[in-house]
Amino acid sequence: MKMVKSNLNKTISLLVFFVSITIYSQKVNLIIFINDEIITSPLGLEFHNNTSTNTYKYTYSPGKEVDTDISDIFKENMILQFNAYGDKENLTKRYSYNIPLEAGLFNDTSFLIIKIYNLDKKEYRKKYCKSKELYIVDFHKSGLHINTGICK
Repeated sequence: MKMVKSNLNKTISLLVFFVSITIYSQKVNLIIFINDEIITSPLGLEFHNNTSTNTYKYTYSPGKEVDTDISDIFKENMILQFNAYGDKENLTKRYSYNIPLEAGLFNDTSFLIIKIYNLDKKEYRKKYCKSKELYIVDFHKSGLHINTGICK
């Protein structure tokens, strides 16, 4: 009987350990759209901390998890930087993105969808006419949709 209790205590301890790791381990599936097209090729992304020189480099592919526990950079405001080439109309054009991200954007969600609309495209320039930027960014995550200003 003592052996059964001992094994049960060990099992419960291991279960509590693994549950606590799972709870405190934050992984987020990242999906990027540019001009309503999902990016399927690998991209080199860099997350830069706003207040220090910390950088977290990440190779993107659709739905690949970002482990936000690896770096403290996800606990503060940051900038996401990357370059993407072309679209269906012009495959050689290079776009450079510097997207500000708030610290809590990666918290309490299993996914983050980033939608980027380049305003050199006529259809998006009409839709987002109030912006003076080169591109507009929308964020979607569990329970939250941050939408940019759309023309009415």
